[in-house]
Amino acid sequence: MLTEDSKRMLKKLPPLILLLFMMSVTVSIANDYSIPEITIEVEILDDGTVRFTEHLTYVFDGSFSWADHRFPRKGFGEATNISVSEGNESYINNNSESPGTFSVSETDRNLIIKWHYSATDTTRTFTISYDLTGALSVGEEWVQFYWNYLASGRSRSTDNLTIQITLPEETSPETIYAWTRLPAENHSIAVNERGITLTGSDISRGQLVSIRSLFPRSLFDEALLPVNEPLLTLEMIMEEEEEIAAEMQRKAERDAFYASITQPVTLLLVAISIAVFIFFYQKYGKRHTTKTISDQQTILLPDRTKPAIIGRLLSHSTTTGNHLTATIFDLARRGWFSIHEEKKENRSSFSSESTQFRISVSDREPEEIGKLAAWEKQTIHYVKEQISGGTNTFDKLFTSKNFTKWYSQWMKEIKKEYDALNWIDSRSMTGLAIHLIIQLLLFLAAVAMLIFGSEFAVIGIVSTGIMCGASAAILRRTEEGETMFRRWNAYLKGLQNADKRTINMEMLGHHFIYATAFGISQKKITVILEKSSDDTAILFPWIVLMAGSNTTPATVASSISTLSASGTSSFSGSVGGSGASIGSAGGGASSGAG
Repeated sequence: MLTEDSKRMLKKLPPLILLLFMMSVTVSIANDYSIPEITIEVEILDDGTVRFTEHLTYVFDGSFSWADHRFPRKGFGEATNISVSEGNESYINNNSESPGTFSVSETDRNLIIKWHYSATDTTRTFTISYDLTGALSVGEEWVQFYWNYLASGRSRSTDNLTIQITLPEETSPETIYAWTRLPAENHSIAVNERGITLTGSDISRGQLVSIRSLFPRSLFDEALLPVNEPLLTLEMIMEEEEEIAAEMQRKAERDAFYASITQPVTLLLVAISIAVFIFFYQKYGKRHTTKTISDQQTILLPDRTKPAIIGRLLSHSTTTGNHLTATIFDLARRGWFSIHEEKKENRSSFSSESTQFRISVSDREPEEIGKLAAWEKQTIHYVKEQISGGTNTFDKLFTSKNFTKWYSQWMKEIKKEYDALNWIDSRSMTGLAIHLIIQLLLFLAAVAMLIFGSEFAVIGIVSTGIMCGASAAILRRTEEGETMFRRWNAYLKGLQNADKRTINMEMLGHHFIYATAFGISQKKITVILEKSSDDTAILFPWIVLMAGSNTTPATVASSISTLSASGTSSFSGSVGGSGASIGSAGGGASSGAG
């Protein structure tokens, strides 16, 4: 859900940018593709070269111009003779990105084949071919080819898969061995005189498709295929596979057990999670009663607590950019600064603002220096330092390279004064911490049930996740803090619903500053200031409008709202190929399009 600040930012985007944004969202929703069918032909030559020919059938919904195919640089020595084709058309290997071309690139982990075309609402089949050397593990009598044909975590699932492995020459099927990790319901695998055929269906994008195959070395030209794994024997591979099969059986039994207990355990976790929240809320978070304090909205200031401090109270004990902006306005109101409107020079064609506001140091320093809080002194020093350095417009005020560090220290001073007021019950903070730890443990237990059990555990994850977030409700204010909160919250509601009949004009400057601190929307601020168009100089002596300007405090509010939004964004970052091996498979391809 968009925050009020986000909504204000979106309202200020020029129409052209909004149009481009909406078009990009529409395109991203409309364009989609699938790769329902993959056929992989693997020919193993007598010199040990493994020749891949992969046919990828794409179904495009929308317009697309490129696709790629990538696999890890492990399990082989070198990839050569890379080509891309479509039917009888061969793509050209260059980097022009023109339709009918492809390129080959490498990262630290992957080899990437990328090709370019033009396709809209159609079905296309692309063929990628390449030769791999060093992909076989060669023993004295046996040769192993262990390969991941489809990676887990692919972008798309596969409806139909065919893998055909062809050997250099015919041999007895009894001398060919093949193992795969796919569930039995997803595939069938067959061995004949010339090799191995696997057919699969409904293979999810999270499933890894691998085949471990073993065949006699006598099928190859032994002079061209020297031994590189002298320990490789049929007995060793059979023993490994028997252990893997046993482990898979044990895993299947574990999965069945966890699946059988997922539902009752999940429901128990949900019940415990809710019960724990109720217990901790009743013990630590139940609000103090303040029967003598009215919740009825009002536009009367409860007292003269500084806007940054009371803003933190109404912001769940957090300090925001709005509080700093309100502090600068409050200091200007008290005579430390003045704000001047002027015509904006060299205005960008994308900007809807024709004026800008500069801040300057007042000619005479107020006499309240001894009454300033530490964080107010920090603000005055920072603004004066920016002005002396030539940065005196609001849109640049918070962009110095030292701002992040300064703002972090400023927030610490705000927190120090806020904590000293004892508005937050320290016992409730302890209760919140303990509650959060318990809920996190329950959340992790629900995640474990999802991993080892079934999708029913999602209910537990959502429930315990909500309860983790609900921990904030346990943080309780003291009786004094609750009294302050209710009085000021009634004032906040009054500002949000104020109109020109209810506003006290003499206090308009104060209302404006507190509205800024509370993050009230630009529209509401405009309503608050609407009636003051003829009395700006009297009601806002610290805002000097441009001579001859028809700017009203409502448009000043618009500028300040923009400042608050842009200022807040400034605060968001604050506080600161290998060869084959006996026991592991190479490869792991995945494909995409755009």
